Amino acid sequence: MIKVWDIPTRLFHWLLVVLFVFLIVSGESDDLMEFHFYAGYLLSGLILFRVLWGFLGTKYARFTSFQLNPFEAFSYTKGLLKAQHTSQYGHTPAGSVMVIVLLIMLAVQLLTGMMSTDDIIWNGPLYSYVDDETAGIAGEIHEIIQLLLQIIVGIHVLAIILYKVKFKEALVPAMIHGKKPRQGDEPEREGISWIKLIAAGIPSAGLTYYLFTLPI
Repeated sequence: MIKVWDIPTRLFHWLLVVLFVFLIVSGESDDLMEFHFYAGYLLSGLILFRVLWGFLGTKYARFTSFQLNPFEAFSYTKGLLKAQHTSQYGHTPAGSVMVIVLLIMLAVQLLTGMMSTDDIIWNGPLYSYVDDETAGIAGEIHEIIQLLLQIIVGIHVLAIILYKVKFKEALVPAMIHGKKPRQGDEPEREGISWIKLIAAGIPSAGLTYYLFTLPI
């Protein structure tokens, strides 16, 4: 077994899962709306951390290891549907594109949520900075992206099941212990740089703290 996913990447993944589920549930409840905003603030800091860690993290966490050619992603996905798959250490072409799309959509979702209002009790912390028309558009985008995100997550879960059942590749345990089966030559080993971890963590914590100071 080879260590592939570093601890920050794994923590990001599972914290994202928890916050995403809570945001979906709390977004449908007036009683939980205040905590919906708070979870959004935590997710904002988490997303910023992942973006920074995409430049400062270890080999397979960095964006430079991603395979972002959309044609390769399409070809890879088409191959999966034909039960064709080659195991890889890092993100596959389809997985690479999905991570970037997910980060962008989450960022837009967070921003539009902060500009939105329910016209009854709750206003996003950025609502007072935009006009009513902009707030209305932001609210509509927020609802559309929520649906799209749920579809993407559903596809991701189906892909995990496909990998396990068809290709006997367990993706969930790999994201828990960070290891994948050896495939020929051992990949480059790289330890976590505490300086880089702090460099990514401080701005992320700062953003989260700032958002918690805003009124809602």
